[in-house]
Amino acid sequence: MSASSTSPDTTAPRATIEVVGAPVDHGGSGPGASGGPQTLRSAGVASIEGRVVHDHGDVEVPDLPTGVRIVRGPDPDAGRPEWPSLRTMCRHLHDRSRRIVADGGIPLVLGGDHTLAAGSISGAATGWRDRHRADGIADAPPLGLLWFDAHADLNTPDTTPSGNPHGMPAAALLGHRVAPLVDIVGPRGTFDPRRAVFLGGRDLDPGERARVSTDPASALPLLIDGDAFKSEAAGSIADRVLERIAPDGGAFALSFDLDVIDPKEAPGVNLPVPDGLHVEQVMQVLERLAAHGGCIAMDVVELDPTADDDDRTARIGVDAARAMFQTD
Repeated sequence: MSASSTSPDTTAPRATIEVVGAPVDHGGSGPGASGGPQTLRSAGVASIEGRVVHDHGDVEVPDLPTGVRIVRGPDPDAGRPEWPSLRTMCRHLHDRSRRIVADGGIPLVLGGDHTLAAGSISGAATGWRDRHRADGIADAPPLGLLWFDAHADLNTPDTTPSGNPHGMPAAALLGHRVAPLVDIVGPRGTFDPRRAVFLGGRDLDPGERARVSTDPASALPLLIDGDAFKSEAAGSIADRVLERIAPDGGAFALSFDLDVIDPKEAPGVNLPVPDGLHVEQVMQVLERLAAHGGCIAMDVVELDPTADDDDRTARIGVDAARAMFQTD
């Protein structure tokens, strides 16, 4: 039986979707993404057929100190002035996601730059373990990680060429040392790299490429890059993803960066990369994942409304959430 045909007993069939926004952009490559949560709300992200959706508003994102100017570049000592604000935001998101998942809900976190995932996804993993501990289960079932992104976000302060914090959350979630995020992610918020997939990546730095593999037999996270979609059907790719992140029909967390899609179709992102995936391909993968079930948390990140064209990219973000959670 293929992984996609297995029905995991991971969440209630109509678990409540709990929307949380993180209007942050100073972890990214420039301003604009802080407007993402409100724009996604205006585009209808809280309307998901067959689901009860609660919108909890936004977490606090502290302003940068007066006079601080962000200058990009290598950051080997993790000394960037935006880190204190990002840490606070990630801590709030971690706590929110943890409570939501522990109580049986599904956090849908709206960004905002991708730094936020260090908080939202680690919180979901911790809440997953809390939930099973409350049920008297000593060890929670394994949890997979799926990362849709043109990048891999697997840099650490000692490998990043840009110093951008939004290029580091996946590294922190897989246990690589990102000093400002270590205590937020915590040991219970990390993922087994053998259950992690990076999907659609096409712009990886050398340090990131060393932390993934295209070989399904590798113990490193699996990279299924954009070129794979040129020769393989989306349904087949979805099945390969599920075999990796949920080989036993289990649960997974999903972080969805809108820049995974080709900028001709999704222009409203902060760091566009040419030759991306097509919307139709992405939706086919999401629909196959939804049919499998088991998604306990989702981010939709890196929407930059100032770069969008008639809310095209915002609507794709809404469609992605609906594809994952809408029920007939």
